[in-house]
Amino acid sequence: GAGRQGQRANAHPTVKPLDLMRWCVRLVTPPGGLVLDPFAGSGSTICAAVLENRNAIGIELSEDYCRIARQRVESWENSDQARQGDLFGA
Repeated sequence: GAGRQGQRANAHPTVKPLDLMRWCVRLVTPPGGLVLDPFAGSGSTICAAVLENRNAIGIELSEDYCRIARQRVESWENSDQARQGDLFGA
């Protein structure tokens, strides 16, 4: 079920805490910079990038995890906390 904004049921085995990933994004990527996550999983790093005003590219092999990541990212993009446009383009 859904929890706080941007959080959904997530069966990925290595979900990262969003606050930790936001800190990591701020630490290594300048505002407006690009975050590349070649193992995106359920999208924690990409969500953090959205919330920290960074661009992001996520790569994931599993269609199931891609679906979860897309839902999470879109939820954050549509939240009041998001400061960035649509990652997936129109």
